[in-house]
Formats: sequence, structure tokens, C-alpha cells
Amino acid sequence: MPKPRLIGYDARFDRQIWLLELDDLGTPLDWNELQNEKLVCLFAANANSIPTDELSVFCSRLIALGCAYFCAWGPGCERVHDIMDELALGDHPPETDIGCLVTTWHAKESLAEAVDFFLTSTVPDEEFAPSGCSFGLAVASGSAEWAAQIERHLRDQIAAV
Repeated sequence: MPKPRLIGYDARFDRQIWLLELDDLGTPLDWNELQNEKLVCLFAANANSIPTDELSVFCSRLIALGCAYFCAWGPGCERVHDIMDELALGDHPPETDIGCLVTTWHAKESLAEAVDFFLTSTVPDEEFAPSGCSFGLAVASGSAEWAAQIERHLRDQIAAV
């Protein structure tokens, strides 16, 4: 069972930054450190090659973990963004709407730009996450190269604060 690795602490938002590398989105997540806190998430993947139902299950798990701000990057990231929005609204809005889970997609940005956005601009809705988000989770799916780039950029940016 994959477990996120602590990358460091980002003082800008009083947030621990973690990285999770996944080969398969269907793998259960093990993250005991979260303990019912809200989180922001950067998801980097080639979503064009991932079935919709697999993305839906993964996004549902992120919501259950407490995702309050979701950034999607990579080929097909608009689709992942739309899936997350649909899940947040539920089947019968407004009754099934979970609240203002903020979502963004970054199809026209480099991976470094998406990581910068994740670190500097992910302020959740105050009503949805009144205490903010004390955790940031970057998820790289299906690409060890992207995971390494994300980790380097996270470490460099956190060290510069």
C-alpha cells in the first residue's frame, strides 16, 4: 500500500507538503497522519489513458480524505477536473452538494508552473475549510519522471521560503 512521503513544511500556508507516487489509482491509500484535516491536492497524470470509473473512484477517495482544493495537471486534466466537480455536486444538487471544493486544471502550464500554483495559490473556501488546509498532497500517477520533477520543485520552493 503506497504511503505519501513528507517533503517538508511550507510556512506560507502553515502546511506540511507530501508526495505520493502511484502506479495504479486503484491502490488503497494509507495516510494516517491526516487525521480528518483538510488538504489541498495536486494531481499529475496522463488522464487520457485512465478509465473514467477509475478516476471517479480515486477522486472520491480524495474527497473522503478531506480534499478542499484540487489541481489537475497533465494530458486530459480538464476531464479529471470535471469528474471532481461532478462528485462534489453529487447526483441531486443542491441536496447532494458537499460544499465549495475548489478545482482547477492546468493544461497549458508546465509541471513546474502547476507545482508553483499548488504551493502559492491554493486557498480553500473559508466555509468549506474554516481552519484552512494544513496538508498539501502532490500525487504523481504513472510517471516516475514527473514524480521526481515534482519532488525537486517542491523541495526547491519550500527551501526558498
